[in-house]
Amino acid sequence: MGFNSFTFILIFLPILLIGWHVLNKIEKYTLSDIFLMLMSLYFYYSFGLSFLLVLLLSIAVNYGLSFIIEKKPKSSKIIKIVGVLFNLMLLFYFKYLGFFIDNINAISGTHLSVKEILMPIGISFFTFGQISFIVDRANNEARHYSFLKYSLYTVYFPKLIQGPIAFHKEMIDQFDNKELRRFDTDSFAMGMTSFIIGLAKKVILADTLAGAVNYGFQQTYFLDTVTVIAVMLAYTFQIYLDFSGYCDMANG
Repeated sequence: MGFNSFTFILIFLPILLIGWHVLNKIEKYTLSDIFLMLMSLYFYYSFGLSFLLVLLLSIAVNYGLSFIIEKKPKSSKIIKIVGVLFNLMLLFYFKYLGFFIDNINAISGTHLSVKEILMPIGISFFTFGQISFIVDRANNEARHYSFLKYSLYTVYFPKLIQGPIAFHKEMIDQFDNKELRRFDTDSFAMGMTSFIIGLAKKVILADTLAGAVNYGFQQTYFLDTVTVIAVMLAYTFQIYLDFSGYCDMANG
């Protein structure tokens, strides 16, 4: 369920916006946080149940380490090492293990094999975000948040699959600010404008260029120099507009 899908635009986003603003309007702030967290989890679940399970495991372990620091401050240095190693090992297993095995085989001439591992979408972003939290907790630069606040910070859907890496303090402080929960027409208009501009970049420009690029990549043997350069430039702009469009939609 990408930001440019009909499901997101016509179903997910309207339900989320209405539910969030109604619950905050009647001052059910805890319910509004739970609602936003569950909607974010559903958004991630749409990419695969196994991805969601990895995310939940990561949240549970990191929050548990924060809880241990709260109860046993003297263990903070050990917990920091454990936390960083756990997160890096999780990232290595899903993102780099296959690459590592392939290079070992190429260098040593061995034939080691590893079962194909599907990399959870956005694992780098939520992993490095949680590493920053564990390090700050161990250095006594972050407080022990409630499980709801911490989970909401980690799974907040606009940043979940393609970033950016957001720091806990700047996000949770905003969730704690009741003034920011009020519906504001100017902010809403700016957000919709940003989302529409990003959607246009993605659907009209990037996806259109993608058709030409894919055709060019399939015909590389028959292309002359000028056409190759044109395909390369088209691919460059496709990648830029795709990412720029996503950023605009996420900001919106």
